[in-house]
Amino acid sequence: MKYIVSLFLLLMVLFTGCKDDDNTHEMQIAKALKEKELVFSTINKTWDFAPRTLTPEAQAITNNWSEWRLFTSELYQKPKGTIGAFQRKTKSLTLKLEVLNNTIPERINRPQIKSRLMAIITKVKALHTFINLDRIPEKKVVILITDLNVELMAFQDQIEEIVRRSHIQREEGEQEMLNSLNGSAPTNGSSEKDTKNIDYQ
Repeated sequence: MKYIVSLFLLLMVLFTGCKDDDNTHEMQIAKALKEKELVFSTINKTWDFAPRTLTPEAQAITNNWSEWRLFTSELYQKPKGTIGAFQRKTKSLTLKLEVLNNTIPERINRPQIKSRLMAIITKVKALHTFINLDRIPEKKVVILITDLNVELMAFQDQIEEIVRRSHIQREEGEQEMLNSLNGSAPTNGSSEKDTKNIDYQ
């Protein structure tokens, strides 16, 4: 009889322990889901990328650069529903960025454009990494989204600057001065009529 009572008590202890484990596990799952909901809400509020109005000439350059157009089109479409939508979005953006460095239009293919583009690529890749962690570092993600917005504006400002500088007229004799600085042979017969647009680097 003692054996049966002891066995019964042992089974009761095991059953109670399992029940407590199940309750703890359910509470942990509920807590994790709540955290993900809060993170999603914060990221959803911060993810605010919108097309910017450029001058017609700069706009034409970005419109004709199909790889850039595909990247920004993807960026401007805000993910909906869950944190998983943002994870898929950053993956897609990362893939679209891979080809940008090798497809820069000739007119804006300058070191400053490449460095600005590299900053954008770095931010997107970091964003993709952090947003795919089990415990998403919410503050870091928010900072990266904000910084990415700043980098996009700076990149587009740089395009505008290249376009603007390309319309500045050279002064008389400026070509000869540039040639001598570059070690080139001087050109003959420069006059005001021969002024050309500067294509600043």
